[in-house]
Formats: sequence, C-alpha cells, structure tokens
Amino acid sequence: MSADQHPAGNGAGAQVAKRRRLQVPPVKCLDRETYLAKMKEVLSPMVQIGAMYSSLVDGIVTDPELMALPIHDHAIVRGHAVFDTCSVVNGRLYRVDIHLDRHIDSALSARIPLPFGESSEACKERMRTIIAQTVVASGFRNASVRYYTSAGPGNFGVTPDGCRPAFYVVVMGKAANVIKDEDMKGIREYTVDLPLKPGMLAKTKSNNYMLNVLTAMASKDRGGNFGILVDDEGCIAESCVLNCTFITKDRRLITPSFDKILAGTSVRKIMDVAHRLVAEGVLTAVSQEKIQVATAKECVEMLLSGGDTHLVPVTHWE
Repeated sequence: MSADQHPAGNGAGAQVAKRRRLQVPPVKCLDRETYLAKMKEVLSPMVQIGAMYSSLVDGIVTDPELMALPIHDHAIVRGHAVFDTCSVVNGRLYRVDIHLDRHIDSALSARIPLPFGESSEACKERMRTIIAQTVVASGFRNASVRYYTSAGPGNFGVTPDGCRPAFYVVVMGKAANVIKDEDMKGIREYTVDLPLKPGMLAKTKSNNYMLNVLTAMASKDRGGNFGILVDDEGCIAESCVLNCTFITKDRRLITPSFDKILAGTSVRKIMDVAHRLVAEGVLTAVSQEKIQVATAKECVEMLLSGGDTHLVPVTHWE
C-alpha cells in the first residue's frame, strides 16, 4: 500500500487516528491514599489473609492493602524464591519443624542466602518464632500458613547480585485451603499428559509451579480436580500438589519413591502411621516403589495427601 493509500498517510486518516487516541481514557497517576483505597476495594472479596510478615520492614501488618512485595523482588522478576507451609490447628502450629527443615534445604539448593542468623539452625529458630507471632497477630486458631524465602528485591537482573534476601509469612483462613471439605468425601481424577519437573525443581519447593497449575487445569477440564502425573516409564509420579498412595489387594500400602517428586511431609506421616498399622495387623507391609499404572488401577484404595491434615479418597480414576 502506498503512502497516499494508507489511512494514517493522509489528513483525514491522521485525524481519525488522533480522535481514537483522544477517546481512550487516560491512566491516572494515583496518590498514596487513593491507591491504598482502591487496593482495599479490589482485595475485599478475595481470599482472607489475617496477617503478613515481611523481613524487609521486620514487622507484621493486618491490613490486606499493605500486604505486598516490591515489584523488583526476584520472586517476581525471575521466580527465584522457595516456599513452604504449615497448619494451625486449634491455635497450635502443626509439624512446623519438618516443613522448616525442607524450606531451608530448598533455599540452600536454590542458592538463596538465609535471611537470619549465621547458621541453618539459627535461621530456622528465628523463622519459627516469626511464624508463631504472625499467627497470633492474625487471630486465627485454625488456618494455613505459607512462607517464602526470596532472593529479594534490588533490580531486574538475572542473578540476585545487589538484592536483599527476604522472608515473607502469610496466615490465611480455612477458605484458602487448596483442598476443600467436600473433597475429603471422595473425588474423580484423570491422568494428565504433561511432563514432570526436572530433578532439581521436582525436589525443591520453589515458586516455579507452572507445570503444577497446568496439571490441575487439565484434570479440571475433564471433570477432575488435581490430576495424576505419570513418568516416562509408565509409573505413577504425583498429583499437582499432592502425593499418591495406594492400598493393594494384599493390604500393602505403597507410594512412589521420592527420586522424581517432592518429598511430601503428609505422605511421610502416612508411612509412619502405616508402619504402626502393620504391627497391629491392619496392613501387611509399607513400601516406596515404582508403581505401574496397571498395578495402581488394580489396587483397592487410592488417596491423595497434602497440607498436613488432608487425605483425599479417589473414588473414580478416568
């Protein structure tokens, strides 16, 4: 098309383009009070967060509009952060130490400097204290806690040079749980055709959860919930954020080994309890092993576990 044929190349076309630009509402530059008021309005119908701690200010806030990360935090810029969870049950932290141990291992694996103390143990102690105080500030006696250790804010570069490592804690109401009460009555699941995470990301609880999200979405597209992943050997791996456990016809409890998946704290607790059930004669054995799909489908029970207190029966698979 020649210049005289192009709509913007003649006087009339230029005037039309100008009018279109003028019809677009300008983006406002907000002052602090207006911004916070708008954020409060936007966040009001969303998940209820009782309190948040940030090591950047070394303090806790309970106003949702103040619960924020700097936009140049590398948790956002590059996904260079790790997280973990624990539960608050009747006002007490449940199994927080096993989660903190995994969290610190994840941070070290991701080469994120620990934000507190001169040793892993000192950092763990400080984190535990901060988590407990944030729970108290929330006022929740039954809640979920999620905490993050990030390479921190500082720039938009690739490496975290010049960044300040950060620790964040959020305490959420029961409604924020990934697993709902109705799920505990039994769910329908589907095998999902997606790749597993590579080894390091599979074993490190990082913020890189794209494949986890797509796994759940693919299952939901078919009427499922969380999805079942299978490795390249045709063996059961895990669900999107849950471990898989089976009971065989001869009353063996079996679950996949942790060589390709995250070492879930809930399934480890299940195995501890299962060993006691073997001693009582309820089960015959407990084993972590490769489980072919055909073997899994011959089992008499299947359950997914996560979040410390959630055991989800799978009543229909495919």
